[in-house]
Amino acid sequence: MLWEELSWPKHEKTVAAGATVVMPFAAIEQHGPHNPVVVDTCLSTSVCQKAVDGMENVLLTPTMWAGLSPHHMEFPGTLTLSLETYLAVIQDLVRSVARHGYKKVLLVNGHGGNVASLQAAALSLKHELGITIWMVTYFRLGNEIAEKIRHGEIGSMGHSGEFETSMMLHLRPDLVDMEAAEKQVWKRAHPLMTQDMHRGGLLNAPADFTRDTKPLGVSGDPSVATAENGEKFYEATAERLRDIIQSLASL
Repeated sequence: MLWEELSWPKHEKTVAAGATVVMPFAAIEQHGPHNPVVVDTCLSTSVCQKAVDGMENVLLTPTMWAGLSPHHMEFPGTLTLSLETYLAVIQDLVRSVARHGYKKVLLVNGHGGNVASLQAAALSLKHELGITIWMVTYFRLGNEIAEKIRHGEIGSMGHSGEFETSMMLHLRPDLVDMEAAEKQVWKRAHPLMTQDMHRGGLLNAPADFTRDTKPLGVSGDPSVATAENGEKFYEATAERLRDIIQSLASL
């Protein structure tokens, strides 16, 4: 069910039925010369829609498209909130959901820059509101399928790289310009740092997207992306997300 399509009496009934609420969070930010700025919003929304399709007593809210993207502001088209504003937005949206009586909430993230804010907000909101609140980043659910079918080297699945571009080729090929897709894999200073979406991350270093460090605004290899793999990434992430939703709903 879509949150925005229910009347207030229907919301009242879904609250009484103990419905689970799925809330996607994303971004509008540059994704290189080959992808549109809507990538994070498009992919997180699509995966969430696929995951909840046909599920009873589960509500999907509209995607919160504005995220934390100050590290992409050197590239036109990027929109960002400040950290303080973004935390306030997350908290106010979840408080609104909880105010109506919903007790189970899943935050689904689609942008790396949002992770810390969503985790911090979820911790605070759990203790403030007394609700059950979980948070997951959808693309990290693609780690198993990525290991099996990736075409590129480690590092190819960074920002607007093989993973995201493949999914866009499957879902919105009309928005992708593969003639402009170029390999731009960056080696990290330490092996425990994030190598790409599915490797590393024990050591954190703030993202660095400038015209000097990443001239194209890309970190990965979009040139090896395929729509065939994009469909498999999409199906696999949605299936694992659906399993998480079912687990939360069963509590």
